[in-house]
Amino acid sequence: MPSRFTGRGDPQTTLTLLWDLPRSTKPGRRPGLTPSLIGAQAMALADASGLEALTMRTLGERLGVSAMSLYRYVPGKPELLDLIVELAYAELPETLPDAGWETRLQCVARDAWALYQRHPWMLEVSTYRASLGPHSIRKYERELSAVADAGLGDLDMDLVVAAVSDFVRGAARNAIDARTAMQVTGNSDEEWWALHAGLMQQLVDPQVFPLAVRIGAKAGAEYGGTTDPARSFAFGLARLIEGVRLFAAAGGAGPLGE
Repeated sequence: MPSRFTGRGDPQTTLTLLWDLPRSTKPGRRPGLTPSLIGAQAMALADASGLEALTMRTLGERLGVSAMSLYRYVPGKPELLDLIVELAYAELPETLPDAGWETRLQCVARDAWALYQRHPWMLEVSTYRASLGPHSIRKYERELSAVADAGLGDLDMDLVVAAVSDFVRGAARNAIDARTAMQVTGNSDEEWWALHAGLMQQLVDPQVFPLAVRIGAKAGAEYGGTTDPARSFAFGLARLIEGVRLFAAAGGAGPLGE
């Protein structure tokens, strides 16, 4: 469960920062040092070492200034977190392909998947309460526009966007886990299984667990590991979009819309 939430900073200060509103000049500000530059370096630090490594002191060292100097631009860690999430959202394309809504929705999902792969620290942050910056709003507008002509009501459009966003986040989490498993545990998937296989063959009776044994062996041989996150993502996304298509064809009525 993420322990970090966006939207926790002072609203006036945060929105002024994210929307680049005029700010009062504070004494001691260093020429050339801006919130955008600070945010870019903070995001690079989070990309390289995770959010645990992102402190005002470490960021100041990276920029060649004291931590106290940074507080003249970004008042605290909550505002800094909102800033780097906003900068990440700025990387999303502004437009969608000139195609049907299914293709556009798939594009939205794949863009979000790629964003998580570039910035895995985003999975450590809950955006349940949005940061409300311009790129956050643009992201939501773009997601809704993907299904604007799918024949759905307003609330159903919002629910579809939420369902796809939740699916992508979960799938991306699994992909990042697969990518970092060896680094964290010291074992590759093959090494991990080799350590367990002998005893598991004695413990798991194929007469009791016939499906788990048969399908698990076939899947492991196919994937070369416990799972194939990219393949699972593509499969799940296709099934999800097909479900939305059937839902929209039914007029968005029934239990799925309740």
